[in-house]
Amino acid sequence: MKILITGAAGFIGSLLVDILRHDHEIRAIDNFSTGDVRQVGDVTVEEMDVAEPEQAAEMVRGQDVVVHLAGYTGIPVCENDPEGAARNILVATKHITDAAVKAGVQQLLYPSTFAVYGIPPHHITEETPRAPIGMYGNLRAGAEYVLLAAQQLDGLPVVIFRQSNIYGRSIAKKRSLLNILVEQVLKREPITMYGSGEQVRNFLHVRDTANAFKLAIDQRASGLYNLGGTETISVRSLIQTVNDAAESTLGYTVPVERKPDRGAAGREVDLTDFHFDISKVQGALGFQPKLTVRDAVEELLKREASVT
Repeated sequence: MKILITGAAGFIGSLLVDILRHDHEIRAIDNFSTGDVRQVGDVTVEEMDVAEPEQAAEMVRGQDVVVHLAGYTGIPVCENDPEGAARNILVATKHITDAAVKAGVQQLLYPSTFAVYGIPPHHITEETPRAPIGMYGNLRAGAEYVLLAAQQLDGLPVVIFRQSNIYGRSIAKKRSLLNILVEQVLKREPITMYGSGEQVRNFLHVRDTANAFKLAIDQRASGLYNLGGTETISVRSLIQTVNDAAESTLGYTVPVERKPDRGAAGREVDLTDFHFDISKVQGALGFQPKLTVRDAVEELLKREASVT
């Protein structure tokens, strides 16, 4: 199949290009506002802007599947640049969706976020009401509405993954919480823990994330799915896991510095207990996360240590 991947220079996109390029004809697009990967194997990443309607129409033309990964990712960047965030998330999604409908694309896949739930109840399913807080969650929720409207009104098959915290080693780098902790350990810097450390996160490795997109493409799926890992752990436990892995792989640990909570601005909502239900994607697509946090931390430490 002919598959367009926007955001192909990014954390998930670059890895997905590498996975799919062996069996499909890939067109890789990025505006390089954040990603910097210009070549993935035999695939050259073209510089184009999805937020420009003429360019969106041109890149979609002749494609069977569109994986729209382009757009600002994370709360801080959206709070710091709200206009850019609106353009790169909501406007870009509208243009690529309109272009996909006109071009007769067979499937459009999109990465949304856990942040659309805001402060959710303990058990979070796809039926949990959206109540986003802040710019990032609201823009991703708006993009979901654009996609779902195209599915309902125009018959465009859409896959939306509401992703949890993506981490791990990819072709492109990302400053996720876990990756930052690993970076501090490698530099032998103290790890900073804000507040009690009892706030919890659900973690999903980037390779498992890319595999979910591949499964959805292979099965010509449609629908809205929570996409996360099977591990929901506290920041305190995560820090301990990183230090334990450092001791076993590198032979040392680093101290932990506790600081007062910084407040909610610029980061995700702190939850102390929740269950991110991924049973729908497990049942529909056969998705199963394969990498544990501990295994992935050890892999990160070993690989990053070898290049530092």
